[in-house]
Amino acid sequence: MAFPRRIRDAVADGRQPAGRSRRSQHLTRHPPVHRNIPMLSAVLASLPGPQRLGRVRDLLDAGADDTLAQELVALGAANEDSWRYDDAMVLRHLESLPDRRRHALILAIGDRASAPAAVCGLLGVIARDLDPDELPWPVARHLIDATGAQTSGLARDLNVLAVVAERETGTLPPGLIAVMRRTVQYRHDPTLLLPWIAKADGLLNVGEPWAETADAEPEGRPMLAHALQVTGSRPLVRWSREARELDLPTGWRQRIHRWFALVPLPRTIGFRRFDYFDADELIDVYNATALRGLLFLLAVTDPVPEDAAAVGALAEYAATKVRGQGARDLVVANAAILSLELIGTAEALDELERLRAARLQPGMITRVVKAASRCRATLGRL
Repeated sequence: MAFPRRIRDAVADGRQPAGRSRRSQHLTRHPPVHRNIPMLSAVLASLPGPQRLGRVRDLLDAGADDTLAQELVALGAANEDSWRYDDAMVLRHLESLPDRRRHALILAIGDRASAPAAVCGLLGVIARDLDPDELPWPVARHLIDATGAQTSGLARDLNVLAVVAERETGTLPPGLIAVMRRTVQYRHDPTLLLPWIAKADGLLNVGEPWAETADAEPEGRPMLAHALQVTGSRPLVRWSREARELDLPTGWRQRIHRWFALVPLPRTIGFRRFDYFDADELIDVYNATALRGLLFLLAVTDPVPEDAAAVGALAEYAATKVRGQGARDLVVANAAILSLELIGTAEALDELERLRAARLQPGMITRVVKAASRCRATLGRL
């Protein structure tokens, strides 16, 4: 597929194309190796969509899969792995390839990608409806890494990867379990996924420092297991009674405070980026349910003065507005505000008053004001 005429003419005359460096001129004549993907991305992004599609067709017809993989990674960097309009037609051609050729292409793309999150959309389409019996383990590993960078997935594709992982290793990677849990949490059909999730050793999803720390502490498992049993926006009477009857280790409240302090740390497994919001800024939707339960665990047991500050800091973090999303996590924010009200101490009221003055969204401020009013009434400070 020919490059734009202004570039071809300039190269033929020995001139530097207008608006391009001699390095970019070199890229138009010689396919670069993968360390030059950022420059190749800029070149491909400058091509009209039909020309990009035509170039992919030419490489497919020529069987030049190594060059094709290199250019697909570069094109994915240029379009931020968002395959729309003419780029969607590129994927149509890729998903129709024979299985063995798709295997080779997935390996080549995975080896060249800067990070799994950069190509998870691309690989997800190429791998669609592959037969697990024919899927080699090196290919599946690339797909599992890419899948772990997604907030959710398709149940049938996740099931294929689980079958291959169990066949080859006897267990399921924690990242694959994490995306399965998130997929179920987002109300997708759980039929295929729940049997796999039941085999997981960890109680929380990997990818967040607080969750990985909590899951690695055996003394904390009773708290986490009970926290995950919360299903509503308020702690039920039976759940609260069972919480007070738990045999918890000394210093368990301070342990939860320490976990809460780790929640704002950056993710250890980056999510795929979206046009309108950054998923890395959010709390994992499955882990958020555990945070809600831990908040309620503090709220329904005898409080200590340090509870309020730990809960208030988490409330502010969860209620903070994220671009394109609103509050960072409504489940955690609402549970934290309610927990401060239920704790009902002078320190909890002070935290609610502090949150009232914070720069939160109007809906959150309204909840804080109502919670503070009820907490004040409980304390007799009308």
